[in-house]
Formats: sequence, structure tokens, C-alpha cells
Amino acid sequence: MNKSKLVKALRGMDEKEITRLQKFVSSPYFNEREELSRLLGFMLGFWPGFSSDKLSKEACHEAAFPGQPYEDKRFRYLASNLYQLVERFWVVERQAQETLRNEILLMDHLSNRQLNKGYRQSQRRMRRYMKQGKARNSEYFLRQLQWAEAEERHFERQRLRQYDASIQRAADNLDCYYHLRRLQFACAMLDRQTIIKGDYELNISNHWLAHLQHCRFFGEPVIELYFTILQALLSEDDEAHFGRLEAMLAHHSAGIANESLKNIYLFAINYCARKIRQGKEGYISRALQLYLDGIESEILIDNGHLSPWAFTNVVKLALRLQRYHWIEHFIQRYAASLPENFRENALHYNLAELYYYTNRYEDAQAHLNQVAFSDMNYYLGARVILAKIYYEKEETEPLLSLLAAFTIFLKRNKLISSDLKQTFLNFCDILFHIVRGKGRRWKKLGEKIRTTRLLTDRAWLKAIYEEASRSVGV
Repeated sequence: MNKSKLVKALRGMDEKEITRLQKFVSSPYFNEREELSRLLGFMLGFWPGFSSDKLSKEACHEAAFPGQPYEDKRFRYLASNLYQLVERFWVVERQAQETLRNEILLMDHLSNRQLNKGYRQSQRRMRRYMKQGKARNSEYFLRQLQWAEAEERHFERQRLRQYDASIQRAADNLDCYYHLRRLQFACAMLDRQTIIKGDYELNISNHWLAHLQHCRFFGEPVIELYFTILQALLSEDDEAHFGRLEAMLAHHSAGIANESLKNIYLFAINYCARKIRQGKEGYISRALQLYLDGIESEILIDNGHLSPWAFTNVVKLALRLQRYHWIEHFIQRYAASLPENFRENALHYNLAELYYYTNRYEDAQAHLNQVAFSDMNYYLGARVILAKIYYEKEETEPLLSLLAAFTIFLKRNKLISSDLKQTFLNFCDILFHIVRGKGRRWKKLGEKIRTTRLLTDRAWLKAIYEEASRSVGV
């Protein structure tokens, strides 16, 4: 029982949700079978852990069917029916939050029943709701479309031979919704395949893009923003697109929903990250500023929480700019904003980074040893920090062993995107040759550090190469 999907569903609910579920299952409108209410009541006696040995199939069957012999098939059907009720409860709970969608459905229903007074009242409520939600995003355009469609259907039912703007509103909002969503999907595909191995089919033609420009993006800044992101992703070598994106974010953020702005900021930050890996150091400060703007405006804050990956990236970028005192202040200020289940890992990892950069190697290693590498980003980053510590401490044998194991791991891993994998493989290869010392191809190694497109910690590799070159008289 402890591993059943019914128990897992109940275990994941909080006390208020459990109370609402009990009322739901007790309602004859949703459930006419008393044995389901009895089963739920018995099982909730073991909430929230459900770890007692007394929670057995036989005990549950007895609670649902008092005095009747246990039948396994009967109980399995009963448990399945209760789980289906839980799923239906979740749907009803979610639907209750859909204020705009519910009002549109009500308008349609009142119109269909020819209850015109009620329809007009519902229509006025709908206008108030839409005025309250001015932020433009795909959800906004979808609701505007559905509202206009409901009003168009109402107009058709009146059989009036006169002009009505509903059909035009429906068509206009369909254009905005479709083009925005299409751009969002395309941007997500391009951005995702830079991290995860796999190819997507965009199916977006130059004619389609030209049509958007011709229509001046339907007068919607959010559509133009996503268009600019797509251009930047399709032509990453043309950095003018990214410059336009930065300028637009500075001037057109008002009126765009935070959810859309968050995605736009993350697209822009990911673009900077790729440029940084290509050796474009100027993008370090640009990426950091995007993060800080997003955090201070709370665009990158979700329900009071800052993503541990955003937290880590801010620290990493600021370290590259040698803003050590500022980083300590940032960690102290935002540590409490990290989600509790990620907080310890994020703190240890970032303190390890800070202590490495400030030459406190023992402290850095101590914090690395306390990081649980459940996330690939932590694992990759930690391997690089440890390699750098071994180099700085002149611990050659542990370093060579680490580089060999890390290289094998990267080559065998099929989940990391090819670009990201190559970024770290190049790091391992170059550091290995620096450690091995002067050879026939030593001078070419410096050129490789400067020109390799995909390379992490390029500045550090360049610095230790130049130092090694002086020591061997090159």
C-alpha cells in the first residue's frame, strides 16, 4: 500500500488540500459510493507519512466493507476508483482558478439559453477582469480570442443584419496568439538543443518572418521581443540582434507579463553564456547585469524563491569580474531566498567557488566535499574547480587522474549536448598538455587556447599557459 499511486497522491497533499478533498469525496454530487468515503477516511488516519504496518490492503478493505471477507480484485477496483476521484478533485480545483475561462463558458451558456440579462452581466464582469489583467502574454491573447469568439457566437444567435466587431477581434487576437506561441516554441527549441542533444524542426520560413515584420508585429512589443530573440538564436554571429534585445528589454518591459519577461531574460542570459564559452569576455558583465535586473525587479523570483542555478551563475559571473566583497554580500542577502531543498547544495558549491578564487583551497575542497552532485551543472562545475585546485597546489598525480576520469565520463555521457560536452573536453585536453609541459606543439597550444570556440575557463587556462611559458623560457 505504501508504494501505491493512491498513497503517493495523498502523501503529497497539505492539510488544507486534504480537508477540501474530504468534502469533495463526501459530496453526493461527485461521489455516490459511501465505501469510497469510508476508505478515504480510514487511509487519512495514517496521513501524512502512511508508514504504519496497520495500513494494509486487508485493513483498508475492512474499513470500506465492514464484516465482509477480503477480495483482492474488489479492493484493487475500489482503490482505483478512489484514485480517479482524487484526479477529478485536482481537475475541479484547477478549474476553480480559471476565472476568465469560467466566465467565458458562462457567457456562452447564458447566450445559448437566451438569458440575455444574465449574458450582459457576465459580459460586464468579463470586461472588468480583462482590464485588471493588462499584462500581455500568450494567455492574455488566448482569453481575448475566446471572449471574442463567445461574443461572435452570441451575435450569430441574434440573427441581426448589422456590423459587429467581435469577429474582427477574434481574428486579431488569433493572429497575436498564434504568432507569439509559434515564436516561443521556436526559441525554446533552439535554446534547448544547445544544452540537450537532439534536433528540432522549426518549420518557420523566411516568408513567415517577413510577414511578421510587414505587420509590424501586430503592435505588440512582446511579439517583437520574441522575434528578436529568434533572430539572435538563428544568427548568433550577428551580435546586433542581441544589442536590439537588450535595448528593447530596457524600454518595453512595462505591460508584459512577468512569466514572459522571465523567459525572455533567460533566453538573453543563455545567449551570453554561449558567447562567454566562445571567449567573448565582454558578455560576462552583460550577463551579470541581466541577472541583477531580473532579480531586483523580481522577474527571476518565483513565489519568493530565487533559482539555485541563477544564484550560482551570478556568483560565477561576479567572480570572473573579481568582485569578491560584492559576492559575499550577495550570498548573505539572497541565501535565504533559495528553495530549502536546494539551499545547502547551492551554498556549499558557491562558497567553494569563492574560496578557490581567493586562494583558500582547503576551505574550497571542504565545501566541495559537502555538495551532493544530483545536478549535472554542479558535477561539471565541481570537476573544473577541483582540477584548478589540484593545479594550483601542484598535485600533479591527482590532477591527471581527475582529468582522465572526467574525460571518460564526458565521452560516455549521451545526455549532455555535443557543444557543452566539447566545452569541457577541450578544457581537459588543454590542461593535460599544459601539465605535461613543453613539447613540440607548445607554441600551438597557446593559439589553441585563444581560438578554440568551445572552452570553459579560457582566461584561467591562458594565464597558467603564459606563466608556464615563462618558466620554460618560451
